Amino acid sequence: MANKTLEQYLKDLRRSCSYSQEFVASHLNITRQTYSHYETGRITPPVNSLYNLAKLYGVPVESFLELVVTYHINSDFVHQPETGQNDMTEDLSHFLEFINAPENSKKFKFLNRQERKLLFYYLLLDTRDQNDIISFMKVKYQNRKAEQKTSHSAEFPTTQKKLSGKDPKASKKEENI
Repeated sequence: MANKTLEQYLKDLRRSCSYSQEFVASHLNITRQTYSHYETGRITPPVNSLYNLAKLYGVPVESFLELVVTYHINSDFVHQPETGQNDMTEDLSHFLEFINAPENSKKFKFLNRQERKLLFYYLLLDTRDQNDIISFMKVKYQNRKAEQKTSHSAEFPTTQKKLSGKDPKASKKEENI
């Protein structure tokens, strides 16, 4: 992302999510034309818009600020970015390039952002790791399904009535008499 401009980054993010300029502009409470100026570089978005864009796309606001804020400070005071944050920015750039590649754009057209990220990272794994992920997901699904069955039967005692043919409330009334 070192060579990327804010304008290109905004455009790539919007396209990777299959959002229209109109949609993003409405999210920011601005006109489509103003947002278009953000993508062409005629206007630099204000900080509150950068914050809202970061929330919309699920990216750290720092990824926008790095592209907007230019400063020259004595090197003694320069704060080195955390490696995790920098890795995440690199991953995001790689992800955007992958999603926007012509050969991949049709594959991901109807997926939401989370599904695209899942598929992107899944495809980066080797076959053994992919099989491990699938096995994990199956186990997770089966456990969740079992949890739902037990909580569902506890929530709805009417299943007891259907099985026994008696109303559990009526049998308690009979016991009291």
